[in-house]
This record gives sequence, C-alpha cells and structure tokens, in this order.
Amino acid sequence: MNKILFLTALLFTTVNLHAAEGDMPYNMFNENGVLHFDYKAEDLAPREKAARAQLEKDLQAIINIDKKDRTFENTYLAYDKAFDAYSDSLGQAGFLAYVSQDEKLRNAALALEQEVSNYLIEVATRRDIYQAFKDYADTNPQLGPIEAKMLKDTMIGFKKSGLTLNDKDLEIFKELNKQKAKNSIEFSKNIREYKDSLEVTKEQLDGMGEDYINKLNKTPDGKYIVTLDYPDYVPFMLNAKDEDARKALEFKYSRRGGKENIKLFEDTLALRYQTAKLLGYKNHAENRLDTRMAKTPENVEKFLKDLEKKLRKLAKAEEKELLKFKEEKTGVKAEGFHAWDSGYWTNLHKKEYYDVDQEKIKEYFQTDIVIANMFEIFGNLFGVKFEPADIPTWHKDVKSYKVLDTQDGHIIGYIYMDLYPRDGKYKHAACFDLVDGELKDDGTYQQPFTAIVANLNPPSKDAPSLLKHDEVETLFHEFGHVLHNVLTKAKYSSISGTSVSRDFVEVPSQILENWAWDPSVIKKMSKHYKTGQPLDDETINKMIASKNHFSGSFYIRQNFLAQIDMLYHTATKPVDSTKMWEKYSKKIRMIPMTKDTYPQASFDHLMGGYDAGYYGYLWAEVIALDFFSEFQKQGLFNPEIGKKFRKEILEPGGSYEEETLVKNFLGREVSNEPFLKNIGLK
Repeated sequence: MNKILFLTALLFTTVNLHAAEGDMPYNMFNENGVLHFDYKAEDLAPREKAARAQLEKDLQAIINIDKKDRTFENTYLAYDKAFDAYSDSLGQAGFLAYVSQDEKLRNAALALEQEVSNYLIEVATRRDIYQAFKDYADTNPQLGPIEAKMLKDTMIGFKKSGLTLNDKDLEIFKELNKQKAKNSIEFSKNIREYKDSLEVTKEQLDGMGEDYINKLNKTPDGKYIVTLDYPDYVPFMLNAKDEDARKALEFKYSRRGGKENIKLFEDTLALRYQTAKLLGYKNHAENRLDTRMAKTPENVEKFLKDLEKKLRKLAKAEEKELLKFKEEKTGVKAEGFHAWDSGYWTNLHKKEYYDVDQEKIKEYFQTDIVIANMFEIFGNLFGVKFEPADIPTWHKDVKSYKVLDTQDGHIIGYIYMDLYPRDGKYKHAACFDLVDGELKDDGTYQQPFTAIVANLNPPSKDAPSLLKHDEVETLFHEFGHVLHNVLTKAKYSSISGTSVSRDFVEVPSQILENWAWDPSVIKKMSKHYKTGQPLDDETINKMIASKNHFSGSFYIRQNFLAQIDMLYHTATKPVDSTKMWEKYSKKIRMIPMTKDTYPQASFDHLMGGYDAGYYGYLWAEVIALDFFSEFQKQGLFNPEIGKKFRKEILEPGGSYEEETLVKNFLGREVSNEPFLKNIGLK
C-alpha cells in the first residue's frame, strides 16, 4: 500500500490480509479474529523472505497487464492489496521493536526494519511499476473523487520517489534514501537505549512529594536514583529546590542520544538536501511541504514569524515578572533564566499566585478514573462506548478495550493502553496505528486496532498511578489520535484514520485537550486517592485561571522548535546543528542552551517523520481551536455537533483534501481568532 511504500514508514505494521510462508498461511490475527503478539526473533527474517517472494509475483502480475486493459482495480487496487499482504506478513513485529520486553526480539525487529526500509526504497524506485501506473494515469480515467485523489497522490509519490530522474541519478537517489532510513532507525534506538541518571541525597529531594521519593530506586550507599524518564525528570525539574541538582539533571537530559546522534542528524540533513536537489527542489522543506496544507516554506515562515511577533511581547513581559519574583525570593538580582531553572521558577510562581500545586493536584487524578471518565465523555459525544476486552497484549500492564457503536452495538475496533515506563520501551507518548480500517473484499469492514504508548507515573506500593493535569491533557491528546484511527470509515487502508497531511493530523488530538479544562469534567474525573473527595470548586477555578499562566513562554518555545526545524531544513550548506540550536534558542526562546549539551540529539521528531513539519503542531492548533469554538457555541457535550465532527473529520481519514474537511465542518475558512483568544492574546 502506498502509505508504506512512499513514506517508508518506520513501523512496518498493518493491515488485514494474510500472506503465505511456503504453503502455510500466516496471519497476525488469532482464531478469534484479534491480534496476537506471539513473535519469535528467529521467525522474522524467514517470514519476510517468503512474503517478499510473493510480493514480487504480485507486482509482476500487475506489470504484465496490457496497457489497454488497465483499470483502477487491476492496477491501483491490486498494487495496494499486494502491499497489504506483504505488510501483514510482518504483523506487529515492527511495533514490538518499540514495546517488547524481549531484547532479542526488539533487536531482530529493528534489524529487519532496516532491511525492509531498504527493500521498499528499491520497490518505490522501480520504473516498471511506475510505468504501469503512468500508462493507466495517461488514459485520464473517470474516477470518483476519492479514487481520483488517491491516483493523483500516488503519481506525486512516484515523482518524490525519484522516478522522473535519469538512471544515474535514480541510483544515487536510492542510496541516499537507504542511508537516511538507516540513520533514522539508529537515531531513535540511541535515544531509547540511552542510560544515565543522577544520584541525589534525601536533602536534594527537598520539594518533592513523598510518593515521588518512595518510588525512586536507591544505591547501595543510600542515595536516590533519578532517571531521565519523564515521570522522574519532569517533576524533579519543576519542584526540586536544589538548583545544582536540577542543573546536573538537565545537563544529563540534554545530552541524551549522545554525540553519535549529532552526527547521524547532521549527516541526514545533508542527505535530505541532496535528495531534494535531485528532485528539483531548493531544499528539503520545499520537497516536504508542497503536498501539505501550508504548501511552501515561505508560508510556514510567515505563519511562524507573525506568531513570534505576537508572542514575543507577551513572553518578555512574563520574563520580567518572573525575574522580579525570583529576586524577591532569593534577594539576588537575576539576569535571566536557564534551561534548568525556568521551569522551576515558573512552577513556583504558579503555585504562589494561583495557589496551584501540580504535585498536590496530582493526588486527585487517578489514571484509571481519568480514563473511565474520558471514555464516558467522548463516548457520549461521538456515539460510542468502551468496554474492557479479553484479548492478547504484549505486556501484563497493557489494558485493552473494544469500541462499540451505541446505535447497534457492533464492535467498531479495539484499543490498547501501554502507559508506564520500562527498559527498552519507546520513551515518549504516541498513538500507534496497528491495523487500518478498510472495506474488505467480502463487503465487511476491517476493525481498526490502535494503541496509546506512554510513560506516565506508574503505581507504587503506596499509591495508584497519579497524573499531573498536563498529563491528563496528554492522555486526552493521544486519545484524539486513537479516535481518528478507530472511528474511520475510509474505504481504503492507505487513506484511513490518521493518514492525512502532517499539518492536519494533530487537529483531532489537539481539540480533545480542551475538554480537560472544562470545570465539570475536572470535577467529575477528580477523586483523591486517599479521601475519595473531588477537587473543590475554588481549586478548579484557580486551575482554569492559571491555564494561560506564562502561555507566551510556552508558545515561544513551540515557535522556536518549529523555526529551528525549518532553519535546519531550508539550509543549503552543511550546518553545525548544535551552534544553530544555541543561537536560536537564545534569540527566539530567550533561554540559552546549557553549555556542552546537544538537545537536538534527542529531538526524535526531526528524525521520526516531523522533519520540516514541527510547525504542524501550531498550524493544527489554530484549526483545532476554531473547531472547538463550534462546540462552545453548540454545547461541549452536545451529541449533534459531536456526530458532525465524527462524520466530517474523524470518519473520512484522508479521503478528501484537508481544506475540504475544514469547510465541511466549519462551513467557512479557518480563523485564528479562537487560538489567539485561547492563549490570552485577544
């Protein structure tokens, strides 16, 4: 399927058909029709070899069709199904590379991932396949709007795969892409497997809650071990009073990935530029953007610069206020902030002026209760319900659920939640699309399977898993991606669910974050883990009042990350990525990079598909908040507007242009007024 072929996805998961190994069929579904996760490292390579042989036969059959006999079914759909079968033969091995406890399996899957990436690059650059599609496209077939868009996108994909190049340049192009794929896999692995920590005394934990301290491991001499995992790192940086300890931890955190990742990243920047030039683009960003909503780097630059101007005034005023606050507390004149103290002082200011202590508030947000309420809210809004599912998972801590339509009770799909850190596991929060929804040959619809993988605060012997409110937001965010995948009704797997433009894909996730700030939602999902009491109204009101607390500083950071991404990817000469980060962090974000660190070495977005695309978070947030304004007008829990959102945004996937989806829901063009109002600029 071209979702895999042209994006050479890092995860070779999905979809629904079965491929053969010798004469024995292999299916990633068990006898009950749900996914299994019973994989052995030694089986992966032989299965891929057999599947590749079958794929070659299927592709050759497509190529052999006479030009005059070509149809959408025997060319495009046959091609799509051939790749579906190939992908399915690998099952969930690619996903398990990121979540399995079995290191041998993880390593085998990663090795195969590299081999598959190289093979897909070869297939994506085969002229005989391209010619088969070109012969069909040249007939100007009369297709429906969905099929016409798919064919158009596929032909653009062939162009971006180098098939308009001469033979010599095509060979160069293929080698460049293989090296890019190799670098990306190694970069991500280096972050996942990077191990470091800070040993601190009990005194250095001053400011941390007992639940935090109690879950830390200890050294033989009685010191506490603070790891670089989010549940350890973030609370420590926000609450630990010992500045030297915070500085030491931030130093370690900002060196994750190691110097090897600097080289991998800079080498990849050069490779991306070379491939863009071969294709006739000025730079990598231009190559990436011409099929997205933003269209050009110039449009992105204008969007980000305009927003930076609006944010800078707000961020400077916030910095001035925070410096004054710090001076009052320390009695020492403060010149500015650093990466190890800005979060601490911002959090302390928030606690004092709004009386909002995230560590205390966390005691009210039990993960299981938050999830139950999240299911209820969005289930009622979108006409579905969520029930525990007794299906296989890949780890004992993973929970699984079936999603049912409330109208007729049929199972729409399945979701998994893998929420707590462990060694070798993916280090961020993300939604993984495991099986795409699509209309099958027998007329039934393939149930989607999707997973949230996160690194939330795990349960301890003294307390259940507890969430800070921003982690509640994160959970709602990823659940937006889940719903986009599981509620799809797209006809074809390659355009189902989140298979939309990169600068639109965050819209369904970002809009759901807003419900986490509704007073009635906060009240309903809060329950103190000891007393059982909900948050009181006064505290909830203070939380909401603090929502835009130093929002200028937050969004100027997002703006910096988006701009540094574009600067890296519009460069036409080799760059020193560390010096560039250092320069623009101070210039845009107004916080200097810590000496001898290299944060870009762990900025996985830039090697994991968001290259020249990080702006998409801000771009999508503008759209999401405009969408949310419609819910505000018609009722946050109104199932009618929920039904419209499900129909016009969640169900189509990538069936139509994103601009069309927006107009179908809003009935007009996007406005940035709701966004500016939301962050306190209006």
